[in-house]
Amino acid sequence: MDVAYTSAIAEIIEKLESGNPLPPLVPENAWSSELTDTLLALSLEELFDGQSLKDDIFGGAIKSGLLLWNDALDDSHDVSQELGNNTGSYWHGIMHRREPDYSNAKYWFGRVGTHPIFPELRERTIALFKETSNPSEALSQIGQAIEAQEHWDAYQFIDWCQAAENDLSLDVTRFLQQVQAKEIKLLLAHSYRNAI
Repeated sequence: MDVAYTSAIAEIIEKLESGNPLPPLVPENAWSSELTDTLLALSLEELFDGQSLKDDIFGGAIKSGLLLWNDALDDSHDVSQELGNNTGSYWHGIMHRREPDYSNAKYWFGRVGTHPIFPELRERTIALFKETSNPSEALSQIGQAIEAQEHWDAYQFIDWCQAAENDLSLDVTRFLQQVQAKEIKLLLAHSYRNAI
């Protein structure tokens, strides 16, 4: 996941890492309205420090992802709905999952299909589960289900996020937030690599 982001992107990621490292599954509002305003004001050229992009769709995906990490769902949605590839659909799906509009999230994940970050996301999630000491019964079931499946199941993850809204253990919600943070970071790195 080591990516040499432009200074503008790296600065925004640093702010998000320090202030909003585990975005909520269902945010009530943007973490930083100031950061939202900054992101909306930046052109892709400014965001990428004047580098020429080989793919503007992936450039837009970076903007959508940073807005999403900042919990600015509507603004992220405005960008992601214009991105006509499976990575744009992925950002769109995460946005609806966090909204929460779970059936709409599943629709967009249906448009994602099998995404290139899925294998690494599954591996990192399994490693995260194995690092968890004394998991609750509910979290143990989630961890075992992920290990038992050969591939990452984005629909199952949506279902777990939906169930966490009701009454699962606190360690489940924290675990799902940790997985979501890894997912956002992996998707940002993927978007960046394909943009430049």
